[in-house]
Amino acid sequence: MTDRPADSDRPLDQCLDAFWRGGFALRPADAPAERPDPALDHLGPSGLTVRGRDLAELLAPDYRRLVDGG
Repeated sequence: MTDRPADSDRPLDQCLDAFWRGGFALRPADAPAERPDPALDHLGPSGLTVRGRDLAELLAPDYRRLVDGG
């Protein structure tokens, strides 16, 4: 059983000021960097074309910029 924080019984609307605080990460700090578009690699062709090109191919550069924060 895990220990609950002392204020865990407070209503949510009274805890929002501390909601994003914490020492957590989505992946370990020593994890290798992933390519920015693994989802696109797994999805493959969309089956939708725009002027003869697959939609996934057209959107890939924008998706990479979005993931990279640029």
